[in-house]
Amino acid sequence: MIVRRNSLRRWHKVVLILLGAMILIVSTVLLIVWNTLKGTADAMYEPLPEGTRGPLLEQPTSDLTKHAVRDRNETVPASTQAATGLPNLSEQSPFTLLLIGTDERPGDKGRSDSLALVLVHPQSGTLSLLSIPRDTRTSIVGHHTVDKINHAYAFGGVPMTVATVEQLFKVPVHYYVKTNMNGFVSMIDALNGIEIENRLSFTDDGITFPKGKVALQGREALVYVRMRKQDPDGDFGRMQRQRQVLQAILNKSAQLDSAGHWMDLLAQVKENIRTNLQFDDWKQLMLHYRPQLTKVEQQVLQGKGKMINGIYYFLPDEEQLQKIAESIRNQLKG
Repeated sequence: MIVRRNSLRRWHKVVLILLGAMILIVSTVLLIVWNTLKGTADAMYEPLPEGTRGPLLEQPTSDLTKHAVRDRNETVPASTQAATGLPNLSEQSPFTLLLIGTDERPGDKGRSDSLALVLVHPQSGTLSLLSIPRDTRTSIVGHHTVDKINHAYAFGGVPMTVATVEQLFKVPVHYYVKTNMNGFVSMIDALNGIEIENRLSFTDDGITFPKGKVALQGREALVYVRMRKQDPDGDFGRMQRQRQVLQAILNKSAQLDSAGHWMDLLAQVKENIRTNLQFDDWKQLMLHYRPQLTKVEQQVLQGKGKMINGIYYFLPDEEQLQKIAESIRNQLKG
């Protein structure tokens, strides 16, 4: 009897030791994951300069910045952030976010290769994505010129790009997320490739993309999204392929089943993405927004192409532009 009681005590001790070890291991892993996530968010964080402007709708273009910025290293007082400040994410406030895909190569400042204005509206469960053609002709805020909208990034980086989009639509841009298109290569390789449904058979840069389901590694995906001249839809076709690859990356990310794969992906995210969303903002989005967003609406800015002084521009349809701006303003009110 005494022997049995002692053996039970020893067994209880073993169980307690194992449980203690398990708790220690799990807490250590969670701490590592937490620190990795926070470290990634901190590395990505790049705030916009504080805004110095009044209400957007009352402000003429020439007054929107105080300096004509010609170098990306100079600052631009660019972001308006609505008069009341940034949205309260803990209260599920609607907000806007500008997606900026840049094409930066060695020795080249680069331009914004793709632009999309996103309206996140948790009350309706909708994420609306508006693609902005890179050749859109508009006033470049802070540079005092009329040019293609993608040149704003070459002239003044993210701040000037944000300010120019705000002025074009007369709505505030609360947040931005910028990624270097070349960063797609390493991110997709970290995911062991993606799969897309190709609607157009073509060969570019020595790579053939047949029609139908295609598996892509990083470099192949980059060539796939960059091709424009062979697409009958031109820049619109390329924007569609960019959205397609982005969706494939998100889908594949959701399927990751090992810590190693997540660490590899986070390392690439930290290297290639910049945003003014902070770690606490990401937490609020995961807690209060992700469960609510069930619909994704995609829209492309309408208009027509025109040669002006020997240069091709995209001229947006003013009526549609005003309707979009009014719709965004109304939805931002809640």
